[in-house]
Amino acid sequence: MAATVGLVALMSGCATVPEGDQEIIGVWFDSEITVAGDELEVSYRVVNDADADVYVIDSVPTYANGALQPASADTVYVLGSGGSRAEVGKRVFALPEDKSFAQMPAVGWVKLAAGDEMKRDVRVPLPLEEYRPFDDDSVPELPDPVEEVIFCVGVLDLRDLYPQGVPADVTGLAHSDSAAEAQQIFCSDAALLD
Repeated sequence: MAATVGLVALMSGCATVPEGDQEIIGVWFDSEITVAGDELEVSYRVVNDADADVYVIDSVPTYANGALQPASADTVYVLGSGGSRAEVGKRVFALPEDKSFAQMPAVGWVKLAAGDEMKRDVRVPLPLEEYRPFDDDSVPELPDPVEEVIFCVGVLDLRDLYPQGVPADVTGLAHSDSAAEAQQIFCSDAALLD
């Protein structure tokens, strides 16, 4: 990693976040957040010691020229997380009430077989720019100023949604209540931004 400016936080566990009803026994997460120049660098790992496959949210859709683009591993959601804290993350969200969409944003995933692990590095430009899945009050706005940040990743147990197994050609899913209920959200501890 680049020379670090600011606080380095080494984290393990899960911070409090408002969504994610699922608890997946045997899956764990650790991460490191550093501020390096004009970037936030996040390195994280998800380990599946459970007895079933899980699906780690690994790509988030982007918008360009007013249209929804394919999900990208380099894109993250950037939103508020209470007070002066921002959440940078890759996860699914429950649908806002009384909303309909011409094209529902969908996230991509990586299948993580029982006994496997994945490692990823994400770089996010600073200062943080808000990027939320929905433009309403169902997802918190980015605070101004942002003084600290957490990184969150969603891990899905899809056995209830796909009792016969996830079809090989399904590589992600749209934001929905059922997706959010199948998700455990793993988050880092907060790291200060200087």
